[in-house]
Amino acid sequence: MSRLSNRATDRESTVAGVAAEALSERRPQGRILVAGDSDGAMEEALAEGGAQVVSWNRLALDGKPATPWPVQGPFDGAVLRLPRGWAAFEMALHALASRLAPGAPLWIVGSNDEGITSAPKRFDGLVDGAETLTIKRRARVLETRRTDAPAKGNLEDWRETVTVAVPGHGDPLSLVSYPGLFAHGHLDAGTECLLKVLPEIAPGTAVLDFGCGAGVITRAVRERTPDARLTLLDIDAVALHAARQNVPDAEYVLSDGLSGLGTRERFGLILSNPPLHRGKDEDFGMLEALVAGTKQYLKLRGSLVAVTQRTAGVGKLFKTAFGHADLLLETPQFQVWKGTPK
Repeated sequence: MSRLSNRATDRESTVAGVAAEALSERRPQGRILVAGDSDGAMEEALAEGGAQVVSWNRLALDGKPATPWPVQGPFDGAVLRLPRGWAAFEMALHALASRLAPGAPLWIVGSNDEGITSAPKRFDGLVDGAETLTIKRRARVLETRRTDAPAKGNLEDWRETVTVAVPGHGDPLSLVSYPGLFAHGHLDAGTECLLKVLPEIAPGTAVLDFGCGAGVITRAVRERTPDARLTLLDIDAVALHAARQNVPDAEYVLSDGLSGLGTRERFGLILSNPPLHRGKDEDFGMLEALVAGTKQYLKLRGSLVAVTQRTAGVGKLFKTAFGHADLLLETPQFQVWKGTPK
């Protein structure tokens, strides 16, 4: 698993390094908005060239501050690290374009196998004149210029209400969602498996939804046990923004892992459909950290219930970490495991 965990980090450092070289040669000046530079190399190169760098991170990777939407402009230029999924790209492109005056540069960076060459097909008329500044180590930097086309410049311009049928609940649930959220607009098959075997939850139980997304799992818990004490944790600021609307009166934690919980009362139940990707690559690091670190956040006889793809092979991981591990459900694609410390 460690090899797969390292692959995503290697990709980020490669793309960021190639982009940093190109931006160093360009030496843009003024206020430059940089979106999604998890490596930090692009921001460093811009700052060394004399630019005033303002960061926007949607994901709270490695403890970085994250917000669902960038601060107000205007900016003299912007850099966008190609996000995972074209829906997320479209929303990010509009967000950045709304902060730029016509003619201002917007650089888009990513790797060939992430689809960077297809990005110009999805510009929505917001930018034009795409020029490839550099191609190196299978990474590419595109330079574009802002047009005068109007952009959807507010997060709520992208708000959608979706209807999702949930196992164990009669009527479909009405949920708020935004582009780029996991399983946007439908119930993910793994989440459906977990909800089919959701344990009985006693009134007043403290429940953590780890990697909550828009809050589908926690909303199902709220419907079944209205007075459960709920905490939702996710790395994605947009996901947590949606979750606040779908599961009111809960606690919300923006973090890329359990460490964001700090010291607090332990949970009787932790539920998770954990993220197994970082960008394009599989990354089992989050799952490993969740299973290894869960015990210190569980009450006596508390449990972790998680759904993963069968190919992740987490049975051994659960049996090693917990004194007792049960396979609650298995399908050709998924497994749901329950771990309870001795």
